[in-house]
Amino acid sequence: DAPICDALPSCYSVEDGCICDTTTTETVGYASAASISSSDDILATLNIGAADPSTFDSGVYTMIGECVPGVLVHSKYAAATCTDPLAMDTIFQVSDSYGRTRFIKNVISTVQIDSTSASFRTPVHFIDYLNRNLRDMYHETDAVLDSYFYHPTHAPFLAVRMIQRFGVSNPSPSYVERVVASYEAGQHGTIGSGKYGDLGAMIAAILLDDESREVVLDMDPSHGHLREPLLKISGLLRSLEAGLYAPLSVPFIDPSVSKSIGQMPYRVP
Repeated sequence: DAPICDALPSCYSVEDGCICDTTTTETVGYASAASISSSDDILATLNIGAADPSTFDSGVYTMIGECVPGVLVHSKYAAATCTDPLAMDTIFQVSDSYGRTRFIKNVISTVQIDSTSASFRTPVHFIDYLNRNLRDMYHETDAVLDSYFYHPTHAPFLAVRMIQRFGVSNPSPSYVERVVASYEAGQHGTIGSGKYGDLGAMIAAILLDDESREVVLDMDPSHGHLREPLLKISGLLRSLEAGLYAPLSVPFIDPSVSKSIGQMPYRVP
């Protein structure tokens, strides 16, 4: 709140927040290759990406080798060795758990709030605040979409909803786990491309899984597909062969009915 903000020497309150003076510092992530334990260590520690070293002019970057299993190190201007000190402009080339090749700069950027001990990692952005251009906007949009697509919760979230659309409203955790595994591997048996995010592999895993095909599960009252409230009513009306006396008019559902069943037309339950 405002009193706490104004009590800090480097901050002052405004109508919708608190503005503070800050200092940004950059430090070397890894001083030497010997301090790197694994590629996962790099992915967990460093957060600033880099361009592919091969896109620079010849001689700017030199690959000095696989200093750590799964980690290729690219040194700038000097043909160093794995035992030499690493600079902030060193680029690490690693593969993540999804098989993507990642280029990461050997730098840690931290924002320090002046006159306090509070600090945080510098937020990542692509767009220059002073000279905005369309290219950077495309890059930032692409990065945002990638963060959604490769987020750890993406596959389970999508798997549950796809299973529900294909006939099982309350899938078991193991069923969801098997579908997620096929989606992430991009393969279910002989179906799929072998790449992360293959919807064909996901659908095959849903339809061919024992939980969706086992007849004995039909005896379980909690198994199966729960129809939406509005579809239940429309199904009942069809079974009664209900019709309209005025076929040219648009049918109208009383709002009180929609509230009682828990779903409005064209809305989710």
